[in-house]
Amino acid sequence: MASSKLVLECPFCNQILEVEPPDKLHSAYSTKKPLARSYHENVVQQKLKCKNPQCRKPITIYWYAQLDYFNRM
Repeated sequence: MASSKLVLECPFCNQILEVEPPDKLHSAYSTKKPLARSYHENVVQQKLKCKNPQCRKPITIYWYAQLDYFNRM
């Protein structure tokens, strides 16, 4: 089975981060909380810390199941 890890960048220092979605439903992600009525069910927060020794800032990733555009209307 293939890995579902994603490669993202630290928003503060651009250090590469490998993250994994919490499950198949929560596949969309953002570093800002998504707008209400733009996702199914709930939002899962994943708290990380940058691995860059000069940065080490906390990062929160919000995982959600995005609604289709026409379902939001």
